[in-house]
Amino acid sequence: MLIDSHCHFPHQKYEKNIDEILSEAKEVGVEKFISIGTSLKENLNSIEVADKYDQIYTTIGIYPHEDIDKDMLFLAKNLQDQIKLSNKVVGIGECGVDLSEWKGGRKIQDQIEVFEIQLYLASRNNLPVSIHNRNGDVHILNSLKKFKQNITGVFHCFSSSWDFAKEILDLGFYLSFSGLTTYPGKDMLLEVLKKIPEDRFLLETDSPYLPPQGHRGEVNYPKYVRIVAEKASQIKEKSFEEICELSSANTCRLFKI
Repeated sequence: MLIDSHCHFPHQKYEKNIDEILSEAKEVGVEKFISIGTSLKENLNSIEVADKYDQIYTTIGIYPHEDIDKDMLFLAKNLQDQIKLSNKVVGIGECGVDLSEWKGGRKIQDQIEVFEIQLYLASRNNLPVSIHNRNGDVHILNSLKKFKQNITGVFHCFSSSWDFAKEILDLGFYLSFSGLTTYPGKDMLLEVLKKIPEDRFLLETDSPYLPPQGHRGEVNYPKYVRIVAEKASQIKEKSFEEICELSSANTCRLFKI
């Protein structure tokens, strides 16, 4: 069995309906899915899908540049309320830090505040966090260290160095690997995949984003987590079946599903 530990349901980019997506995934052994929330509105949509399908679970969260028009207290209260809407809510996120040249998002201090609100809620509700990190290693580590006794989670779509990975692992977190592992020129990422302990890695697609090599330029789908597993099997020098077993067990342990 394979689990896609980070995908987005529903999403306007998909060219197929959810029943088709799930059926195609099942045909290649992908049987469970963690649908990731990114805003108050999308959280509700993801909860609705999770409540409809037994094999889908959901997280609720605020992406660094979502719900910019809402104040922090409003976000905190509504997230706490959304946690209680369904027993299929199994985590907080995706949340974190996103630093790029784009000028339309939150300033870094506001990103950190939104992130730490979600870390607090995760700690308070005994839920793991799904962390988004783009060029924010130092900021994220500083925030996590404030909560290090009370929180765990996963760095989704990990793309940083082994040195940074070791710091995260020391804090008790997991790393999730995506189709990025199949792209050319990812030697640093493949080093992390090779070295990570077998009980600390997850697999994901981030669909409909980040399709694996061979499908770039197309819509990504959860069925392609099999391609990520095949790459992990090659890099970690373990059988495909063992990679499936390990990654699925790790995902179930982290999200308590």
